[in-house]
Amino acid sequence: MFCSRVMELRHLRYFVAVADTLNFRRAAERVHIEQSPLSQQIRNLEQELGVQLFTRTKRRVALTHAGRVFVGDAQAVLARANDGVERARQAARGSIGTLSLAYLTSMTNTFFLSVIHEFQYQHPGVSLSFSDMVPNGVLNAVAQRSADVGFLRGVFCCEELVIEELGTEPLVVALPKGHPLAQKKTLTGSDLAKEPFVMVPDEGSMGYNDIIRAYCRENGFSPVLRAEANQMQAVIWLVHLGLGLSLIPLSLKGLHRGNVVYRDLRDPPSISGKMVYRRNDNSPVLRNFVDLVMTATRKVPGWPLERPFSRDRKPRSVRKKVAPDSLNR
Repeated sequence: MFCSRVMELRHLRYFVAVADTLNFRRAAERVHIEQSPLSQQIRNLEQELGVQLFTRTKRRVALTHAGRVFVGDAQAVLARANDGVERARQAARGSIGTLSLAYLTSMTNTFFLSVIHEFQYQHPGVSLSFSDMVPNGVLNAVAQRSADVGFLRGVFCCEELVIEELGTEPLVVALPKGHPLAQKKTLTGSDLAKEPFVMVPDEGSMGYNDIIRAYCRENGFSPVLRAEANQMQAVIWLVHLGLGLSLIPLSLKGLHRGNVVYRDLRDPPSISGKMVYRRNDNSPVLRNFVDLVMTATRKVPGWPLERPFSRDRKPRSVRKKVAPDSLNR
């Protein structure tokens, strides 16, 4: 690192141009200044350093020993400066940087994975990190800046966050394979009236349980709670154990448990998927990601089961963080 208060990058460019050409006229043409000012700048640089960089005669210009040593360092400084300029431009475009995502594991559907693959294909210089959490954890992580963007379901509001709706999906019934209702292809609300339910806890359910209870009330009953679990995957596992049935998002039918079957509901309730991010976050990386997600929602009417992009690429530069409140699955 050069510590002079006078020396500037342009002086190094002038010096390197002369060192490369060993001709002041050609060097002046390269750096787009007149030959006389170039010669004066080189003399100023030599005075600043306190060493002679060139020997000059009427017929030739040559580097001194000090000049030969200095030219390598000057080239390295200029290269580093050029790299810094390019990285700054890439950062301004959102082509490099980091993006941290908090999400419900149950949101890792076809849509989500396709968006992640496409984003990493378009922006390979961005490093992604992932944290799977419960719904309250997702909101808190984004609001408290430990995550940049979050994916969750439910009905909620948060003034400091932008809430984008990705789409809605119907709820289906998950029930034990040997249950008498499993014999039917489609169930009605009244079929569920006397059955025990497995649900996520009311605290932090983000209105999910309210949707289920409203559906039950419309069909003339209140659900009887048998067991609770913090994550949808764990709810399905409790169904697998035979503790009751549950209403789950359609996209979770892909989770296969040996003792669980899924049945459609007639006139089912639905739940929406949301993306959240901080209202005052001006990160170009985040903006690129949000734009891509919203473009993807317009491409596929069948969210979240359709793939919005055709690429099938594994994400690069991905780090997975396990949230402390995640269940061991």
